[in-house]
Amino acid sequence: MASSRRLDGWKAIGGHFGRDRTTVMRWAQSRGLPVRRLPGGKTGTVFAFVDELDKWAANQTDLTAETPENTNAEPDTQPAPAPGFWQRNWRRLAVVSLMGTALIFALGNVWPRPQPVPASQGLPADPALASLYLEARDAWAQRTPQSLKRAITLFTTLIEKQPDSALAWAGLADAYLLSREFGEMTDEDAFTKARAAALKASQLDANLSSPHRAHGFISYWWENDPAKAGDAFRRALSLKPGEAQTHFWYGNVLSDNGQHSAALKELNTARLIEPGSISIQIDLAWAQWAAGDDAAAKAAFGQLRQQNASSPVLFDCTSLIKLADGDYVGYVQDFSEFARLRDESDLKAYAAQLRASLKSGAPAVQALLMKKALEEVAANPRRTHVWPVFLGSVAQNRADVLRFLKTATERGESWGEAGLSARIARLWPDDAEINTLLQSLRARRAA
Repeated sequence: MASSRRLDGWKAIGGHFGRDRTTVMRWAQSRGLPVRRLPGGKTGTVFAFVDELDKWAANQTDLTAETPENTNAEPDTQPAPAPGFWQRNWRRLAVVSLMGTALIFALGNVWPRPQPVPASQGLPADPALASLYLEARDAWAQRTPQSLKRAITLFTTLIEKQPDSALAWAGLADAYLLSREFGEMTDEDAFTKARAAALKASQLDANLSSPHRAHGFISYWWENDPAKAGDAFRRALSLKPGEAQTHFWYGNVLSDNGQHSAALKELNTARLIEPGSISIQIDLAWAQWAAGDDAAAKAAFGQLRQQNASSPVLFDCTSLIKLADGDYVGYVQDFSEFARLRDESDLKAYAAQLRASLKSGAPAVQALLMKKALEEVAANPRRTHVWPVFLGSVAQNRADVLRFLKTATERGESWGEAGLSARIARLWPDDAEINTLLQSLRARRAA
């Protein structure tokens, strides 16, 4: 691929075909034009390789029949064949032409032309609305509180202008789902609104993949139904196998559920589709750690810190890995960086408390962490005891671990968090009672 010339931006890609940017944007949606996007970038960060574009064009049978909206193509400068050539070979060429026409006709009956994408799935026909949708997706991909607010506003505006756009409703669902993690919405508010938007998208077009993906996300992380989630994700992938975001979220679910081989397969597939996505690379490294491959995970996180040290999720992950190793100092340092990057007052205040407690040693940090964990469980019925059990295990406090495990069992809790559960088991390798209770809390499979 390195030998192929690269075109950056819709305008350059359109110029390659002698078309305007709206036409190639439409082709990308309806005809599978091989255009790539750097996640999180602006609209102009799309790019394509000339040899892939030419290969795609060779398989399209009616591009030249379309009237160019804005022709920028260079004139044909190739010299015409000499008259003598045609005069000498016209019979042979006529036969070849007839044979070619017959072959194309025959193949057309075997391989049907690509069917147009339904209007509900394609970019809006209005160029202004198409640009609005792309701008909303770009804002969504940036994963910051400000960008997600903007994405929700843009998707809502698009829906007001075109209420039958399943694509816009699905985008709104995705924006709500990320807002609970990277924005400022509560879980209940985000999941409730996302479910309503995804349901509307599915009603408008049952064959659009992204609403099924949203339903899978909601089923796992909010409804605690791994089996239903697995069905929804597989439905989404059957409709659009090459969707990186679906492989990404499905891989996260499988990893949390303890289905590590399947999770790594999905996340590696997502990375192949979008190799520039830092979010995918972070979650792939986390899945490696959850699967027990500490060396690979730590090496991957080390490289990511060198390449992109501005992701709060990166430091959230590394702080937990250090805590699992009993490194309270490293945990406090990385959690403080996580809080700084998230720039949320509550997180920064808690990080300051952790740093202050560190002056009194690891037991003081442990006490503050446990106090916070139990307060969160008491305040939210959806919270499980996996975090208190993990903290007790790191501190090697068997009495606490057994007490919280028994409470979780009595409450009928079902745990994901396979990475934390595995570390708990690893810290009590010969304790049959603890491991039996742990096994009873495992969630149902998602695949």
